[in-house]
Amino acid sequence: MAQVLSARRRLGAVVLGGFCGTLARAWLSPLLQGWFGKSWPYDILLINLSGALALALATMLAEATFLIGPTRRLLITVGFLGAYTTFSSLALGDVLLLAAGRWLEAGLYLLLSLGGGLAAVWLGTWLGEGCLAVRRWWHQRQPRARRSTGQPRTAGQQQPRSPASRAAAEQATPSSRVEARPGQRDKSS
Repeated sequence: MAQVLSARRRLGAVVLGGFCGTLARAWLSPLLQGWFGKSWPYDILLINLSGALALALATMLAEATFLIGPTRRLLITVGFLGAYTTFSSLALGDVLLLAAGRWLEAGLYLLLSLGGGLAAVWLGTWLGEGCLAVRRWWHQRQPRARRSTGQPRTAGQQQPRSPASRAAAEQATPSSRVEARPGQRDKSS
């Protein structure tokens, strides 16, 4: 059954995620411009490609309800990544190149943004599927009793049984006590 979130919780998750995504972009963009220069929109391209990869990965893990519940999904995908990656920045980068008469660079930027975005989404989906496959493998590898109790078992340790199953097992196995001979008293009582 899907969890229904209150409007306040949904809005809070989006606002908090958006605030953090905006800060991440504001911090990372000048850093990338310092490394690569401002002659080409490297910062916008790299931020949008990393955001596309993160969005695909987060969506894959959220669909499998693995580590990402509904509130975290809104916070990450709509809030953080929505503010971190923006189509308007992609369009602005392309328009500025076109306005400067750099047609070839504008076309290359658009091709890299769209093609790279699709490749990043494919890579994020592939990584998400890999994470889920590792999780399934790990859970199949664990003994069933260990998964249910969450406690490690030592070698030779038997699982605790219910009183009814213990009584049935005692009736089925020979008693370890020595039967008293007729006329002798049981010394254990």
